[in-house]
Amino acid sequence: MPQALLPFIMNTMIAVMLAASFLLIAYLNPKARAARWIGLSFLFGAMEPVSNMAVVFGADAQTMRIVATACFLTGLAILSPALSLFHGSSPMWAAAFCLIAAGMAYRIATLDTPRDYLWYQVGFQLCFALPAALCAFTVWRHARATALNRVLLWLLAITSLHFLLKPLVAMRWNTGANEAEFASTTYAIVSQVSSGLLLLGIGLFILISVLQTVVQTNHAEARHDHLTGLPNRRALQEVFDALVQATPQRPGRDFLAIFDLDHFKRINDNCGHDKGDQVLREIAACLDRNRPASAHLARIGGEEFILLLADQSMEGAASVCETLRLAVRQLALPDVDRLTVSIGLATIRADDSLAENMRRADQALYAAKNGGRDRCEFAWPETKLRLSLVSRSS
Repeated sequence: MPQALLPFIMNTMIAVMLAASFLLIAYLNPKARAARWIGLSFLFGAMEPVSNMAVVFGADAQTMRIVATACFLTGLAILSPALSLFHGSSPMWAAAFCLIAAGMAYRIATLDTPRDYLWYQVGFQLCFALPAALCAFTVWRHARATALNRVLLWLLAITSLHFLLKPLVAMRWNTGANEAEFASTTYAIVSQVSSGLLLLGIGLFILISVLQTVVQTNHAEARHDHLTGLPNRRALQEVFDALVQATPQRPGRDFLAIFDLDHFKRINDNCGHDKGDQVLREIAACLDRNRPASAHLARIGGEEFILLLADQSMEGAASVCETLRLAVRQLALPDVDRLTVSIGLATIRADDSLAENMRRADQALYAAKNGGRDRCEFAWPETKLRLSLVSRSS
């Protein structure tokens, strides 16, 4: 059995498993579709050791030399655009295709060149060093500056350098007169093991990065409303829990307001649900754009939005709500009547849950609706005092 057969098998299995991992992630997570290009890169790379094994078992050596070079070169080159796509940047497809074309031209032109010429080995390995360097440049240019990406950058740079050092190793150890003899040489073992370990490391670091991104994306989506992009009830609960930790030190200075779009059902019935969704997005953007920087806004479903105000006076909370109410009145959408919101406002009580605080603000909201809409009602259960601010705008 040829000495390098086991490294051929191991490299094939590693490349296939990495390719399968990336393709599965892309299939299960639509937001990580770019991972399929990374999987395709490793799938092409797996064909290089497969081609070498095919020679061992009697396949035509010349044909397999071309197949092995084409697949490994393509796998390395398309990894660069794959990484660019994953990081949301414009891929350098032209550079990748030029490297593939140049590498294949060199391989075909030197098919009959003796393998023990140094210039031949340098040119051959340069065909792989340049795509690896392009991948390193891609990570440096397009990836975020994290510790994980810095390690990946260095691994790719070392891989590029390792290809340039291979000709010296080839001159030290015999590479065999042809592909059939190559698998029985010490150089084949050194070459396959070194390249396999480096590409395994690169694959694992990219896989960790992809999984990390998927987890972060899923976490963010779980905390945000898909229609408006605002934080949802889960995110609101997290902010509320943090807020009430400080509420006992400033009683009566934290507020919760519920904003409800007036006559939203009429908009859906008359204009359709697509227009209704557009209105909700416009309302969300308006509230988010005009809220204080320290306030927290969330959509809890339907046409209702929640605003948390920390460390505000009664007058300050009233002023914020009035500013937002007037901002909504200024919105103008085609085919939609003037938009208005009713607002219920209540102080936050630290010993009550978010649901209980929302219930008290909701009671004030009902009062605003019954009072004619387009207004803000204040509920102060602690003092049994209730004030009202009614719109007089024309």
